[in-house]
Amino acid sequence: MKRDKSEYAVQAVNNAIDILELLGDGEHELSISDVVTKLNLTRSNVNKLLATLEMFGYVEYNRYTGNFRLGVKTFQISQAYINKLNIIEISIQVLQQLKQQTGESAYISVMRDGNVVYLNVIETDHAVRVLPRIGNVGPAYATATGKAQLAYYDMRDVEKLYPGEMMTFTKNTIGSMDALKADLRLIKERGYSMDDEEYEIGVRCVGAPVRDFMGNVIAGISVSAPVERIPMERVETEIAHIVQEAAKALSIKFGYRG
Repeated sequence: MKRDKSEYAVQAVNNAIDILELLGDGEHELSISDVVTKLNLTRSNVNKLLATLEMFGYVEYNRYTGNFRLGVKTFQISQAYINKLNIIEISIQVLQQLKQQTGESAYISVMRDGNVVYLNVIETDHAVRVLPRIGNVGPAYATATGKAQLAYYDMRDVEKLYPGEMMTFTKNTIGSMDALKADLRLIKERGYSMDDEEYEIGVRCVGAPVRDFMGNVIAGISVSAPVERIPMERVETEIAHIVQEAAKALSIKFGYRG
């Protein structure tokens, strides 16, 4: 759909942006005829615009199909934008909403060499709460936010992260690579992860992955609470869905289109 006109807008720029957004919204390459039809522009105008965008690397011409797709320059600019984002600032609103919806503490973390680093938390209003983990570092395989990210790693890379004996923290901590791989496969299938008293006895966490504009997993978010407040039934009927939706909302802020 073409954008609204403004007295300050340059029509050629408007049309060029319309073409870029059209190519970005679609799953497949588009022909000149597709662009002409969808944007109601003249063929001559589309030819000139595509030629200019191709010259600067914003679109690419596939000589085998005769169609056009987004060029590498668009991804470079997107990456530059993402690199300037502060993940803590960007995530605050989503974490606040996650805390409000669940009533429990909401966390965000990133991976660092097989460990998770907790960047921020919005704490629950309950008097009984899990001790904040901000700045803490722990093995990703024992945490919900960590496993939410590990699930999307190549399994060979997971093996390289934990080549030796895996440290256990409670009787529930995953202690073998085979068990970890099985858990990661399950997480990937259902879309959310769990720390079921694996890092701390009496604490249950539910996590989900956060993606960037390329679909890469860049962080994990979770809610954490005493097991009494988030029994398994509540996880399956309520918490897991809320956490997944929060992860999607934050992913969109980083350009993920789903």
